[in-house]
Amino acid sequence: MSPENEQSEDPQTHDALSSETTAEDSNPDQLESEQVSEHTTDSTETPKPRAIPSQYADMKDAAEWTEFTGEDGLPIKSSPMYRMRLNPATFNALLGSPKTGHPARAKRGENIINGQWRFGTEKLEVPEARAPWGPPFPSVNFADRIHRFHWLRDLLANGEAGEKLARSLTVSWAKAFGKWDDTAWRVNVTADRVINWLSAAPVVIAPVSSETRANLLDCLARQARHLSLSYENVHSLRGRFRCALALTLAGICLPESESYLELGLENLEKEIGLQLLKDGGHVTRSPSRLAETLIDLNIVEDFLLRMGKEAPAFLSKAQMRMQNMLKFLQLGDGGLLVANSSSDGWDGLATTALAPFGEGGGKFAFAQQTGFQRIQAGDLTLYMDTGSSQTGENTEIASASCLSIHVCDGPHRIITSMGAYSDLDPAWKFAARQTAASSTLVLDNQNSGIFKQNETTGLMELLGPPNVSARRLEEGDQFLLEGQHSGWRQSHGLVHRRRLFLAKNGTRITGEDSVYRPLAEISTPPEEDVPCALRFQLHPQISVEQGEDTHSVFLLIGDTGITWKLRAEQTVHVEKTVYTAGGVRLPAAQLVVYCKVNPIGDGTTAPNRLRWALSRTSSD
Repeated sequence: MSPENEQSEDPQTHDALSSETTAEDSNPDQLESEQVSEHTTDSTETPKPRAIPSQYADMKDAAEWTEFTGEDGLPIKSSPMYRMRLNPATFNALLGSPKTGHPARAKRGENIINGQWRFGTEKLEVPEARAPWGPPFPSVNFADRIHRFHWLRDLLANGEAGEKLARSLTVSWAKAFGKWDDTAWRVNVTADRVINWLSAAPVVIAPVSSETRANLLDCLARQARHLSLSYENVHSLRGRFRCALALTLAGICLPESESYLELGLENLEKEIGLQLLKDGGHVTRSPSRLAETLIDLNIVEDFLLRMGKEAPAFLSKAQMRMQNMLKFLQLGDGGLLVANSSSDGWDGLATTALAPFGEGGGKFAFAQQTGFQRIQAGDLTLYMDTGSSQTGENTEIASASCLSIHVCDGPHRIITSMGAYSDLDPAWKFAARQTAASSTLVLDNQNSGIFKQNETTGLMELLGPPNVSARRLEEGDQFLLEGQHSGWRQSHGLVHRRRLFLAKNGTRITGEDSVYRPLAEISTPPEEDVPCALRFQLHPQISVEQGEDTHSVFLLIGDTGITWKLRAEQTVHVEKTVYTAGGVRLPAAQLVVYCKVNPIGDGTTAPNRLRWALSRTSSD
């Protein structure tokens, strides 16, 4: 969240932070202590084998990329006739340029100037002022992020040196890939690149020589034409939205391109209708996806008005609903709730998205459609995830995190989830969607919902858990928040119920997690006790010290002097994990309480009832 976080992009900084773990160079399946990649046949349906494209054959992440990114991740084939259809009418200049809108990462731009490129787990060093596509790309994910050009705004945040390199790299890319490339010209990737080129055009395209500018404008027009012909082939929610956005912006910028504008606005309105919930949340329930979408809609509305065009009413109406929900999901440090493949907004994403809007809003206590409960008690903020999907529709980035909690003391995050930042590798993003990557109970190392590969899109969707319910009460000097789900009823005949009691002065949370067999359950119970783990994922700023016995630990918040104590009825284990919501993967700790539950227990006594308490023991 702070400028210091941007420095974590520096490989040397990260190496110092992870001196006791090799997470940055490891595969998620190797982190056995994290329990975040336990894929069982009961909680994850095995994806259908998919052939690895020849373009990816030599890249070490090819199998994971092909498995987790769906149809949109595969190279796009084209015929010579199709490529001929992309030849555009020539023009000498753009009519205008939209604002960049999204936050820039100046530290990454500085690293790029020095020849250091990094996306997800991969790094590539090239001589200063040289293009990174001379040597082979180290991974498919690396190539994907290169071709999208999000790094362009990072370079432009570094003054004249960044602007000069941005122009050089854009010209170089156009020479290497500007006519066609099966990977670089995937439709959703092209949409991102068109948006980024248009936003940077006054600095990247306008100042170059007339011949070079003509070549860049020709390449840009070809890409816009490609989007107009092939946008219907995009499957992912983000891909469809960004295609509509790119066509809209191209229709404003390119001469005689009113058809693009009409097509873009038509599809933008359609996607907003499909992707925006009634309460203003995004259908994915991802806070960072909501913030990014809000920024994009504001970019379109602002650009239309600046160019003297009418802005459709759906743009402003959607933004007002979205900004209210985003404020609900914004934490005390200005960042975002980590949930459903969301980052923590470490780069100022939430602040940037909300900048055009005034104060107020977002003070409601629960979001029914978006699926979160929030309680504010003094400086203590607690969220509980109460979302679910019975069909799996629109869950391509959703986490199996039902009943997970997030706890903050003022601006300080204490208990959180693993999360995911945009450049993270797909295999890691999928690992972060598992139940064990959240702060909740995990039964028999199985997810609370079922991950299933959509046969049409190839994306991993989440079904369930079923029968999710939640209620809240306010009594005397405390709040009660209670929820339950039946995610393990089909596999084990068991239901998970979580009760949280919060002191109104914000100094204590008392929790009770129970696993019980409903009286109406008629299936045959397991013959043996079922292993269970209650997990609390801690933020990297939290250090852990052993308490007076094995049932308690102290949680120290950085150098603030603030200390919390977690105590449980059973032994509290401190284990290593990785936090992937903050722009780079960082080592962190998790607290785990292990037990074995009785398959016919009613949840009223141990071991089927796990009691714990989190209390503030010192102040700053």
